[in-house]
Amino acid sequence: MGLLSKLLGNNASSALKSVMDDAEKKVREIMKEAEKADTPKSSAEKPAAPAAPVQEAAEERSDALWGEIMPKDENQFDFKGTYKEYFEKIFNEEFSEYSFMLSHPKYYSSDIYTFSKGGSKKLVVELMKKSCDAQALRRETQREGIPYLRFYTNCSDQGWWNARSYVTGRIREALDR
Repeated sequence: MGLLSKLLGNNASSALKSVMDDAEKKVREIMKEAEKADTPKSSAEKPAAPAAPVQEAAEERSDALWGEIMPKDENQFDFKGTYKEYFEKIFNEEFSEYSFMLSHPKYYSSDIYTFSKGGSKKLVVELMKKSCDAQALRRETQREGIPYLRFYTNCSDQGWWNARSYVTGRIREALDR
């Protein structure tokens, strides 16, 4: 920023912040429009549509990992414990070669798990409510070249079950980059 201030004057940092704020606002608007149209934001954040048609009987379990019917696969909402306990169980059982540390951001509510191996950061997983639109951590990890994943913890009514195989699949993919 110091060099930018010298080149563009003292208002460079506030101008750059204004541009970044405008860009973030525009991205939020686009994402809200995409939600209204009920389209996935990206293939990394929403799993592919189920191949089999959704069953009507609520007591039946689906082979699909997301959708109106709870999947047969273990998932966050049939787990006997908190969402944190569910995810930490997966982390411990499936990714035991990594250590992870839990932290919380200062200005919004989420759970941030930083995975490390051999003393270096390998992945950041953030658990949050879908209504949260914070993007700073995602941008920070992108600048650092560290994979970032986000899982929403309050979307069973929208068919987001956080099925175990979905969670482990996304994490494995991110760690194999």
